Amino acid sequence: MHSPGPDALSLAKLKDYYKTSEGYRAHLEAKNEVYFEQFVDVVRRCSSPGDRILDIGCGAGLSTRQILRANRSVIGTDLSRLFMQRQGTSRDMLPSFVSSDASRLPFADNSFDVVCSMEFIEHIWPVEAVLREMDRVLKPSGRLVMMSPNLLSPLLPLRDLPEMVLHRRFRPPFYASYSEAAAFFHRACRLSLKKMLSREPQFVPRAPDLTQADAGGDYDSVYCSNARDVLLFFRNAGYEVRFASGVCTSFRCWVRRAVARVCGSLWTSFLVKATKGR
Repeated sequence: MHSPGPDALSLAKLKDYYKTSEGYRAHLEAKNEVYFEQFVDVVRRCSSPGDRILDIGCGAGLSTRQILRANRSVIGTDLSRLFMQRQGTSRDMLPSFVSSDASRLPFADNSFDVVCSMEFIEHIWPVEAVLREMDRVLKPSGRLVMMSPNLLSPLLPLRDLPEMVLHRRFRPPFYASYSEAAAFFHRACRLSLKKMLSREPQFVPRAPDLTQADAGGDYDSVYCSNARDVLLFFRNAGYEVRFASGVCTSFRCWVRRAVARVCGSLWTSFLVKATKGR
């Protein structure tokens, strides 16, 4: 189940923004290989060179290129042709890119061994339509990998507290003051508890602010992405679902991973691997 989300006009404006925004494209292209390292490592380890992989919501295609360089056969898809404009020299390995709406993927049933997405699910509505499409194009026994911020984590303001106190740095658009951070914490606790007691995913929408979206920071997000929703949806669809983790190259990374395991679906981000039934 889900709450009433953005109206058709708001969603149309969001789609048009993605198709035309040079500023947002620049924001996507500013990310480097380290940014995608954890995600790509999990995709690599749950696939083999002969597998077909679909990278949904690939944006500028940086993750898709890294998956290709890991000796994998991959197609990247995104709503925006502008974002996926190919760059690089003729010597670069370039994957295939297909422009499509993720709620209506132009691929046959059971087409891919692996379906993956990184920092994508928070930008779409209705969420269930896209998750059903992921399931439709994935082969029996196929693997799904999804990485996303947890935009309903009550731990976000707690993690931000030192920055708020020492430097007065908040987390707009979610909170830009102490009072807003407290309100966010209260709401996140209430909704997280409700999700934990439910056997069905409860997708919570949010209103995007496209006037400031070029800078990133999820101003453009339309879904308060949450690990519990994803776990419940795919478990109810017959998948085996667990939290995953990529390569760790520092002590800080190991500590962060350990804390994330303890916190589970309340952690500030999530990386999920799901295996479809036969």
